[in-house]
Order: sequence, then C-alpha cells, then structure tokens
Amino acid sequence: MPENTKIINQKERKRMEIKSLHTHVDIVTRSKGHSVIAKAAYNARDKLQDEYYGKTHDYSKKTDLVFSKIFLPEHVPKEFSNREYLWNEVEKIEKSKNSQLARNLLFELPRELNEQERIKLISEFIEENFTSKGMIADCNIHNPMASDHEEQPHAHILLTLREMDSEGKWKPKCRKEYILDENGEKIKLKSGNYKSRKVNLNDWNEPDKAKEWRENFSKKANEYLARNNIDKRIDPRTFEEQGREELPQIHLGTSSYQMEKKGIQTERGNQNRKIIALNLEFRKLKEELSKLTSWIGSLLGSLQVKYDEYKQEKKEEYENKAELFNLYEYISIYYDLQGEKARKLNPYASNKKIGADLRRFSMARIYLKDNNLKTIAELQEKISTLQSQNKKISQDIKAKTTKIENLNKCFAYADIIKDNKQVFEEWNSKSLFKDSFYNSHKDEIDKYKRARAILEKITGSSAIKIKDWKKEIQSLESEILKLNIQSQKVKEEYESINHIKYAVKTVNDDYGIDLSIEIDKAIKRGEKPSVIAQIKKYQEQQEAYEKRKEKTKNYYRNEER
Repeated sequence: MPENTKIINQKERKRMEIKSLHTHVDIVTRSKGHSVIAKAAYNARDKLQDEYYGKTHDYSKKTDLVFSKIFLPEHVPKEFSNREYLWNEVEKIEKSKNSQLARNLLFELPRELNEQERIKLISEFIEENFTSKGMIADCNIHNPMASDHEEQPHAHILLTLREMDSEGKWKPKCRKEYILDENGEKIKLKSGNYKSRKVNLNDWNEPDKAKEWRENFSKKANEYLARNNIDKRIDPRTFEEQGREELPQIHLGTSSYQMEKKGIQTERGNQNRKIIALNLEFRKLKEELSKLTSWIGSLLGSLQVKYDEYKQEKKEEYENKAELFNLYEYISIYYDLQGEKARKLNPYASNKKIGADLRRFSMARIYLKDNNLKTIAELQEKISTLQSQNKKISQDIKAKTTKIENLNKCFAYADIIKDNKQVFEEWNSKSLFKDSFYNSHKDEIDKYKRARAILEKITGSSAIKIKDWKKEIQSLESEILKLNIQSQKVKEEYESINHIKYAVKTVNDDYGIDLSIEIDKAIKRGEKPSVIAQIKKYQEQQEAYEKRKEKTKNYYRNEER
C-alpha cells in the first residue's frame, strides 16, 4: 500500500461520498457511415487527412483539449505514434463495407483530482488494460464546462481491433475453424462447403470486457482519490445495476457547450438543468421514504419487552383494551405526556412547547381523519400506496424525458435530410450509371437513408414534422409539470405521516408495547385475514431488520480486525 494512501475507518466510511461513473463504449464501423479518421480528429482537436474518403477533417479550432497521446505496445514500430498515419493504416487494412475499425471509449475523470493526477491516472489505466494486451490506444482528454458551470474532464480513447507484429504488419482478427462431427470429420453442407465458425484470436471483443474496464478504471480512480485524501469514491455500476431511478444527464455537445460557456442557454443545457432538478426532488422523496422505512424498523425494534415480563395487571389492561393500537389514542396519549413535560418548564418555554405540540396534534388528527386511518395496519397500507405512487411517477417522468430527448434528436436528423436530399433524389431518379453515382456520393446518400430510418424509428414516420415535434415536446413538458405537482403532493403526505410517527414512538417507549399482543387481540376480535397479515408483516420486517443490523455489525467488526 502506498505511504500516502488513507486508511478508511468506520466513521469515515459513513461520511464517504459515492459517485456514479459515466462511461460510453461503442464501435466505429463503416456500416454506420463512420470514419475513424474523423473520430480521431475530433477527439484530438486536430486536422487530419482521410485517405479512404478523400476528405479533410478539421477540429483544430476547438479549445478544450488538455492532453493528447498515442500509447504504443513495446513491440509496435514508432511511426504508428503519428495519428494520421496510424488510422489511415487501419482504414487500409479493413476492406469490407461493414468493417469494424476501432473501439471508442469515453471515461469521466474525477473533478477532485488536478490535471496532472488525471493524466497519470488515465495513462496507468491504458498501460495496464490496453497496451499491455497488444492494443494501440489514442487518448485525448477534454475539459469543457458542464451544465453546473464546473469543469467536466473526460478522456476519449480509440483502440485498435487488430494485433500487430514487430514489423508493423496487422494480424488477422479471427480464424476459421471447421466444425467436426462425432467421428472427427468435417461436416459438408448442401452448398458443397464445410460447416465452420469464426474464432477470435484474442479476448478483446468478449461481452464482459466493457464491464471489466469500468471496474478497473473505478478501482484505479479510487486509488488516486484515496492517495490524495479525497473522501469520494466511484461506483462502477450503471444506474440500472445500482437500482437507481435517477435520470442520467445528456451530453452537451460542442456547439451547446460553447453557447453555455458564453452565458447563452441552450435546449440541451435546459434539459440537463431540468434533469438535475428532477433528480434532486426524487432524492428528497427517497429520503422521506427511507425515514418512514427506518421508523417502521425502529418501531419493531422497540417492541422487545416480552409478554411474560409484564406485571399481571398491566398485561390484563393491554389485553382487554380493544383500541390499544388505535392511532387516535396514540397521539392523544402523546399530547398528554408532552403536557406533563411542559408543566415542568418555565412559563415562556412551557407556552411555546404547548403551542407546538397542539399544532402537531391537530395536523395529525386532520391527516388521520382525511385518510380514514385508525390502526398501524392501515398506516402500513397507506405507506405502501405512497411507495407505489412515487415509483410510478418516477417511471412516467423518466419515460417522458427520454421521449423529449429523442424528439430533440429529430431536429438534427431533419437537418441531415435537408442537406443531402438533392443528392439522394438525383441518385434515386437515375436509371443509368446509378452505381457509379452512388460510389461517388456514398456518404451523402447513406447519411440521408440513415437519418430517415432513425426518424421513422423515433416518430413512426420518416416525414419531417418540425411543428408536430415542437408541439409534442411542449405537451410532454406540460405532462412532466403535472407529474411534478403529483410528486409534491406525495412528499406532503410523507411529511404528514412524520407528524404521527414521533407520537407513536414516544408512547411505545413509555408503555413497552409488544406487537404480539395486538395480533392475539386481532384474532380474538375476528379481524379480517388481511388486517392480521399487515400486523404480521411488521414481525417479518423486524426479523429482516435485525438480520441486516447484525450483518452490518459483523462486517465492521471484521473490518476493524
């Protein structure tokens, strides 16, 4: 362990802020009209000549680049450290129209580290995970402004998909392997060919590689955060893997970033600000929900005095009192108890406490009456209903927000269609020399087709309907606003329930109420099975709560050894 690495004790662990890791992994492929030279030029904020398409890609005017380097395995010739030469060689070796050219990765870098530490972090990560395995890695770090007007450091990494020998020659990606029958003989097909399959010559394309790289990057980043005494850590799991309902922010893009930097609000920037506000509201609601869940657990934890420990007279009193778990009685007893405490204070403090307790008592009674709640079993049903409502609202907002994001993409695809429409229609109308015309204008035609296809996938139609899209976005935003109002009402209900919970806890502490008594009385009264089931649910929750608590204690005991 490095000397300056901080040891995290139990108290510090509780204070530690856990952040989610934002990453992106995809393949640069010709089948989608991609150019690896264009991608490399964009990442490096460079001007590069594309020999395959006969184009020049110039992103040299962009100003957010802070680091650029090509990492080579030890055996690879040094001339491949030239970016233009490297990726043009990749384009040359890939002959097919649907060839996969490179793997494109994006990793968010910790804001808390300085620029030098970020460069060291990404350099070590690349050497350990890519160049040591034989990949060439083209790494570029950008540091634009985020939606919160703070820096947004992130690393773009382009990886080669083929291995290379020491002479600078590309190796095959895979080999053909014949499938044999039970006798070890080749299986001949009706076509006359033999049955075979492709076998990759390395594990770079394995399905779990992206997850492995996320985990390795998070581990490396956490080492650097600990080394610099920063009380933050990165969780490599995605929002979905974490079970989080929060919405991820969308990427600003260069043009939006430049406008936001100048103080001009953009559609993407506004969208991110809405997402930030929504996530904040959901976190608040979840905190309230967590408090209620914790309260239920605490209630169960307090009911530990066993039935046989009661005085006989008190036991008989409890057993014969039909309304023992009546919520109105809880808050009435609580109010009386607080009145006794108030009388022991000085006049000013006494009057102040009496007024506060009276307001709490009144609000609790109003909520119980409006919602027709009398027992803890009914309160449990109400909390479950609020949980379901909160989850549905969250899902609805997420779905509508995603729809808005997709519709906003349609405007960009509409521009692509307009820019390439003339070339496409000319090609489509030709009866002679159609193939040669296509080969000369492949990029424009393919862009047009792809944009139309995506529009149809998003909207159900390939037609450009700007007014309809804007109208639908306005409608969705209006619906989200209504859902936010519903969300606020749910939050207010949580707050109302919190007025009751303290009264229940205080009375239980004074009387040492055992939940088994209520179950016995409910059975004797002939209550519905659903009512008894709700009360028994508390007992099941208590067992689960105690198990979790004991497991946590054992974990930290083992950590301290």
